Amino acid sequence: MAYRASNAAYAYDMYEAQPVSYPNRTAAPAPVAPERPRLDVVSGEGLEANQAVSPYFTHVMKLAFVFVALFCVVGFARIALAGATTALLNNNAQAATSLEQAHQESSNLQVMRSVYGSETRIRDLATGTLGMVSAGDDDTTTLDFSGDQTADAGSDAASAEQAPATE
Repeated sequence: MAYRASNAAYAYDMYEAQPVSYPNRTAAPAPVAPERPRLDVVSGEGLEANQAVSPYFTHVMKLAFVFVALFCVVGFARIALAGATTALLNNNAQAATSLEQAHQESSNLQVMRSVYGSETRIRDLATGTLGMVSAGDDDTTTLDFSGDQTADAGSDAASAEQAPATE
C-alpha cells in the first residue's frame, strides 16, 4: 500500500519504517489551531447590563398600540352609527304605522259621518224609533213678539198660539 506521501503514513508512524532512499521527503506540517477570540473580563452589571430595548422595537410597539386603539375607535363608532340608524329606522316605521292607522281611522270616520248624517236616516229614526211626526207646510205656528208687553198681550199671545196663523 502506498501510504508514503500521505498524512496517514505519519499517523501510523510509518515514516521511520521507510527506507532512507527518499531524501526529498519533508515532514508533514504541524496542524495550526485557529486563533481563539479573546475573552476580556468586564466589570459591571453582568447579565443585566445588556437589557436595553432598542428604539426601533419601541417605535414598532407604539405604532401597534396606535393601530389597535384606532381599530377600537372605528369599531365603536361603527356600532354607534348602526345603533342610531336602527333607532331612526324603527321610529320611521312606527311613524308610518301610526300614519297608516290615522288614514284608516279618517276613512272610517268619513264613512260613519256620511251614514249617520244622511237626512233619510235621521228622518227614519225620528219617525220610527222616537215616534215623531214630520212637520207639514200647514202645521206651522208664528209668534209675534213685537206687540205690547202687558198682561193683555200675554193672553193675546196665548190665543195666537192656539189658532193657526195666516200669512
